[in-house]
Amino acid sequence: MEEVEQMTDVALVPEDQDTHRPLSKDPGFPGRGRRREWNGPLIDYKEVELIRKFLTTSSKLMSRKRAGTSTQEQRALKLAVKRARFLALIPFSGT
Repeated sequence: MEEVEQMTDVALVPEDQDTHRPLSKDPGFPGRGRRREWNGPLIDYKEVELIRKFLTTSSKLMSRKRAGTSTQEQRALKLAVKRARFLALIPFSGT
């Protein structure tokens, strides 16, 4: 019995090694909780001339690769085009 008790007292990991991961300064999922201030829309639906630069002759929205926009800019542009079309500032189809 004494031998069993002595074996349980022996540490399996050397004392100089830390078994726990170091705690990060920002717990949780990466990229979450770091909210930036909202600076307003990237593009406004009332800027018709700017929107037309990103439309083809058939009034289709250019691809990101062709227009050179980022994902966030492309989403804002898509929303601006939808709003401008609804208000009849730009046509739904080309002439």
